[in-house]
Amino acid sequence: MAYVARTGTKISHSLLHGSAGRSVPLKKGQELRTLPSLSTLSFSVNSHAAKEPIKTISDMPGPISLPIIGTAWKFFASAKGESLGKRVLKVQEENANKYGRIFRSQLPGVTIISLSDPADVAKVLRSEPKYPQRRQFPVLDYYREKRQKVPGVFFLDGPEWYKHRSVLSKRMLRPKQVTDYASAFNEIVTDFIHRLRTVREPSGSEKENEVCALDKELFKWSFESVAVMLFDKRFGCLEPEVNKEAQTFITAVGNILHNVMAIGFLPTWFYKIYETQQFKTFFSSFDTMYEYAELFIQTRINELEEQQRNQSSDPSEPSERDKAGFFEFLLSSGKLTKDDLLASVIDVLFAGVDTTSNTMQWVLYMMAKNPDKQDILRQEVLSVLGDTTLATPTTLAQMPYLKAWVRETLRLYPVLCAIPRRPPKDIILSGYLIPGGVAQVEFLTHVMGRNEKLFEDAEAFRPERWLRKRDGVPTDTAKAFSSIPFGFGTRMCIGRRIAELELHLLLARIVQQFEISYPSDAENVEPFVRGVTIPDRAVRAKFVDRQ
Repeated sequence: MAYVARTGTKISHSLLHGSAGRSVPLKKGQELRTLPSLSTLSFSVNSHAAKEPIKTISDMPGPISLPIIGTAWKFFASAKGESLGKRVLKVQEENANKYGRIFRSQLPGVTIISLSDPADVAKVLRSEPKYPQRRQFPVLDYYREKRQKVPGVFFLDGPEWYKHRSVLSKRMLRPKQVTDYASAFNEIVTDFIHRLRTVREPSGSEKENEVCALDKELFKWSFESVAVMLFDKRFGCLEPEVNKEAQTFITAVGNILHNVMAIGFLPTWFYKIYETQQFKTFFSSFDTMYEYAELFIQTRINELEEQQRNQSSDPSEPSERDKAGFFEFLLSSGKLTKDDLLASVIDVLFAGVDTTSNTMQWVLYMMAKNPDKQDILRQEVLSVLGDTTLATPTTLAQMPYLKAWVRETLRLYPVLCAIPRRPPKDIILSGYLIPGGVAQVEFLTHVMGRNEKLFEDAEAFRPERWLRKRDGVPTDTAKAFSSIPFGFGTRMCIGRRIAELELHLLLARIVQQFEISYPSDAENVEPFVRGVTIPDRAVRAKFVDRQ
């Protein structure tokens, strides 16, 4: 075992010796410590060990850290009346431009290493263990501790996370299982298209054909889709009178997301002393979300019990567990307790509704702002489906431009402006040793997606960049990690295939039915961080019937 010449840093023999076996000399006053081998890392000994010394986190550039608040002051300094949601993205861009592809920040109780080099992102993700660790959210942990709630698949780590994911993935990631939801999703799309025609502004009005509160309408579509997957039943969100229970749940989710950013900047101990109004709203909204999720679950259990009592004894009826609905499958898996089931349902509803609905807002905004591209998209959809045929997973596979449209939208407007990880083992990124379990790492997806070095004409909306044999497509492995809106590997978003199916089916139908145009008096929309990336103002789009 070899030793390192950096204060408090441990490096293995393979990182310290070149082919000639030369060791790095120890400088006066520096500590000797050992480190397990990092041979699994893709690392050039000659370029780093022999030529450049390995640097530590303390050597890493970043904003000045102040007592208690760390570098959080950056989000409020010189804001000039800007909201926190706008400052988050600007601070990311400012820091990346000033400090480079890797920099250090400090929030209460946690050191954050921000990465905007796809090569570093790839290294982190490819070296992940069986149980990858995500960023912790202390205030959410504090809520669960006070209310004695268990976390679900999105917030768990370790073997418990794997237990939840292994059950859910059988119905959310397997292509064959996902395609089974297409028919129900198409029924919801049909109802949503009808609702759009009902709620849009009438002919002759000042805002003719505009859909006011488009975000709320899309949220109802998304909730109805996720709920029908979970419970195999409709909730009536697209009816003239929206289901009050579903609407209460939707409102609670919105309140949580509205307050999550601000309360995360203060340490948990502060709220134990003084509860701000945002903190109180956050807690009460979570209480509401749990209350109604429990109601949905119990209602479904009662319905299933009633079905069993009335079920025919005909042996020809299918009874295999893998043919059961999603909720029945979770119940019969034998791996999830009642609390586990509640946590998983909460997570899927919470994470699956707001993310998909806001992505669809950006998809429609790009249609309105890019009429020439919209014509190309329409030509493809009509060539495959005609005017009236419903899209299916099979026909969607014949529409690469439609899929590229969604992917390009997510490059410019990723759901999460930063994807968190916590490397459990020591890893070297851009010449810095990141000790395992010490710091959290975040991938700056928004910054990378708009980087001219990674994407030619990065600010332009060009779906064709994702088509094969076209200019601008990342071809090497590292650049492939420059846009990963759903993450990568075993911790990839478990709802990815469900979300993509929802988005593709709705987009195809909207293209068939409407021309989307942008009102001449409408302002441009910019991204805003509210837990997820949303438009900073109402998206104004005209839904004009196709002739």
